[in-house]
Amino acid sequence: AQIAFLQGERKGQENLKNDLVRRIKMLEYALKQERAKFHKLKYGVDLQQGDMRPPPEELPAEPEPVERAQWKQGRQLIKQYL
Repeated sequence: AQIAFLQGERKGQENLKNDLVRRIKMLEYALKQERAKFHKLKYGVDLQQGDMRPPPEELPAEPEPVERAQWKQGRQLIKQYL
């Protein structure tokens, strides 16, 4: 019973993490769009960014070592706020 409880709790935490990552990506995309819109209104030209497409839904299987360190730092920061 204890194992099943812990497995369920772990799955819940993973789902929560995936949901938060998805929301963060959505907010980052909205922020990029807003910055491009502001830049166009202020300067009259489009902002040249190659990263203006919506974020993919799939997460990479294993992050690169540098990304892993950044991910851990971000996770620790989120834990501080929670």
